[in-house]
Amino acid sequence: MSIRPILRDDNGIALPGYGTELLTKRYSGVDTSGRLIAFGSDVKSVIVHIEGTELKARFSGTASGSEEILWTSDGQTLPDLRVIREAQVPVIHVAAYSGTINVSVLAWR
Repeated sequence: MSIRPILRDDNGIALPGYGTELLTKRYSGVDTSGRLIAFGSDVKSVIVHIEGTELKARFSGTASGSEEILWTSDGQTLPDLRVIREAQVPVIHVAAYSGTINVSVLAWR
């Protein structure tokens, strides 16, 4: 499957990193050996949130295959990762420093 074309504004200027659908995925119990983060569809931009304990919201994406994710006020969020990845190609490897962590991910396609 090829990557969806990059959106353009009314002037024809490319809007890289922006997509038309949001895909959400949650990984629970990620330990020190880690986990590769990959999606079932192509993505152009990804945000990784390491969950804390103070739940503030639940989100579900608009793209098929989205899972409910949890957003916490005391978690850690990486800056937006601008990537172009085909389906099933890993975007990032995340691992707990010790113990286990839960990771919520948002991706635009």
